[in-house]
Amino acid sequence: MAQVHSSSAVTPPSEHAVESGVSCVNCHGPADNWLLSHTRPDYPKDALARLGMRQLGSSYQRANNCVACHQNLSDELVKVKHPALVFELDGLLVAEPKHWHEEQGFSNAKTWLVGQAVALRETAAQANREPGERRTAEIEAIKALLKATGTGWDDSRMDLIHAADEYAKRVSSMTMSREQSGVILSKLIGNRAPFQADAFDGVAKEFRTWSTGYYAERLTLAIDRLNQSVIASGQHEMIAKEPLKALFDAAKPPESFDAATTEAFVQKLDQVAKPHINAEQNR
Repeated sequence: MAQVHSSSAVTPPSEHAVESGVSCVNCHGPADNWLLSHTRPDYPKDALARLGMRQLGSSYQRANNCVACHQNLSDELVKVKHPALVFELDGLLVAEPKHWHEEQGFSNAKTWLVGQAVALRETAAQANREPGERRTAEIEAIKALLKATGTGWDDSRMDLIHAADEYAKRVSSMTMSREQSGVILSKLIGNRAPFQADAFDGVAKEFRTWSTGYYAERLTLAIDRLNQSVIASGQHEMIAKEPLKALFDAAKPPESFDAATTEAFVQKLDQVAKPHINAEQNR
């Protein structure tokens, strides 16, 4: 059963047990050739890369490394009741005990957005291997989310895998300011199109509410991460904790979404949006 978790549920780094997480080689590759060199500050990164150390400096590199375990779920695993996976890159990195320095231009919001683009790429690729309406519903939800950000996502291209990959690369290479993060957040919390009765008409009728559920799930995570991006830049939070927590509680598993669930979620979304809209009007 898919669940959405807020960042408040993340275990503090000091409480992580070594055996509870992945090892270095899961993320950075086999360490035999670079283990003794990678802690030297004078050792060039490109030299480490030649020794086989997988580089994870950019959001795009990180997304490509993490998505294999955190997004791809075969139909065979679904049939044996494996929990659903929702790839959200920035939240994953926050949960990881931090053992790196961010490169110049780092942004939680950019990391989130790149992660969603790579999630779309991987979901589209898996749909080619294992087509099905459930996967189509998820694809349409992620496309709608990217479009709602107003960051130039174009879903008119036929090659969705290539389009999502190119978009992820472009976003990863750009600088995203606090103001841009705030604009994206405003667009997302104000968008009600995915919750209309005629939304997701490209999905089979019986799976359209699944698309709404997938959208609500990822939207909630987006609001959380974009809000954290604003806070990380030294500004006051745009979304208060209590309405955000209520939104997480309303983000039910996609397969359980129906008209009543959608209405309840939109009501909570309105509560998230109201103080923000009032603040904008008073400026």
